[in-house]
Amino acid sequence: MLVSKVLNRVAILMILFLVFPGCSADDNSLPEKEAEEEDPIEEADEIEEDEPSKEIEWPLNTSKLSVDGRYLKNTCGEEVLLHGVAMTPNPWFNGGHVGEWRWNNYDVQGALDYNKSVMNKLTNKDDDGWYLNMVRLHIDPYWSNNPGAEVDGEKDISEFNFDRFVNAVDEVILPLIEHAKSRGMYVILRPPGVCPERIDVNDEYHEYLKTVWDYLSKHEALKNSEHVMFELANEPIHILGTNGEWGSNTQPHFDKLKMFFQPLVDMIRNNGFENVIWIPGSGYQSHYKGYANNPIEGENIGYAVHIYPGYWGEDNNDPVTFKSNWAENIKPIADIAPIAVTEIDWAPEGYNAWGEGGVTGEAGSWGFGANFKALADESGNVSWNLLAPENLIDRGDPNGGIAYDNNPEACANAVYKWFGEYAEEKKECE
Repeated sequence: MLVSKVLNRVAILMILFLVFPGCSADDNSLPEKEAEEEDPIEEADEIEEDEPSKEIEWPLNTSKLSVDGRYLKNTCGEEVLLHGVAMTPNPWFNGGHVGEWRWNNYDVQGALDYNKSVMNKLTNKDDDGWYLNMVRLHIDPYWSNNPGAEVDGEKDISEFNFDRFVNAVDEVILPLIEHAKSRGMYVILRPPGVCPERIDVNDEYHEYLKTVWDYLSKHEALKNSEHVMFELANEPIHILGTNGEWGSNTQPHFDKLKMFFQPLVDMIRNNGFENVIWIPGSGYQSHYKGYANNPIEGENIGYAVHIYPGYWGEDNNDPVTFKSNWAENIKPIADIAPIAVTEIDWAPEGYNAWGEGGVTGEAGSWGFGANFKALADESGNVSWNLLAPENLIDRGDPNGGIAYDNNPEACANAVYKWFGEYAEEKKECE
């Protein structure tokens, strides 16, 4: 299933713009956009093959983070970057999709044992050296929907059960959040499921998010967890703009996104949650330029971005194309606020990756991974995490080696080196 995901996503984006002729022409930048930059990304220093040579103190503590201008900072006033992985406590995503059912049948202890073991693996300096300091944690609908209910994918909230959601938070999510802290990992918490194709202010999905975030932001254990942050939704696609047209990438659509997310931010703050809140963009979290003109108001606000090799309908292995897409869609908001890329991966054709077809390559030359790192490093305020444990460790196995056969053109090999290099620069905040 994962092999075809990136192709399916790009195909969906192409179809959406055929289906919705009322969308502004500016929305066509999601599937197609002409590369405007002539100069490719500057070539980065060659990555050494050796493991980091400096003695690295790890794990570090999780000092409370705040937003200062365009940077995340800890309580010592130092700039902080987060590097991690997304995790979903669901038996399908915890091995089932690779044919290894590590737990099933709403087995809480099985879910905790597996996901804690992955956190241990990816923060275990002495034996493994991955040096992760963040996890994007999904409260999966597996736990919050009525058991066995038939739904139309994760966008379908018709079987949401609030009581089961509450139990899942207490029994599954909070223990994982506490374990993450013990491993020096910050947590970006996302709500159950994904956005439907179309959203609007005060529609059914908006009311659903209000219910979810009202409960979470009032939860004393979460309010008192300094290492926990919120990502308000996963992958909005189209919204009904203030101009009355469905779309994603014109100013009326960003103005409506603010009208959609600002009330959630205000409610969360009124409930006493003070930590960083990450705001998604439209177009599967690929569009952000209009937020620069009309940003979300309040303190401790960042923006959560998704990037894959096929985003914006183009091949981002090409450094000129990628830099142009970044400059139009990501840089405007990264210039004024911190961003967290909460989904990314890549691997050559034939591997099970959402970003299949992307390769690491070299900065300034062909290759998605190295050019992404160059853009993120140049920006200086980009945190990022891989889509799933399978992007790092073979088949998501806590005893597994580096994923994708340690192929240097896949994300696992590169990230193993890069996260070690980033760890050398990270400091303890007492």
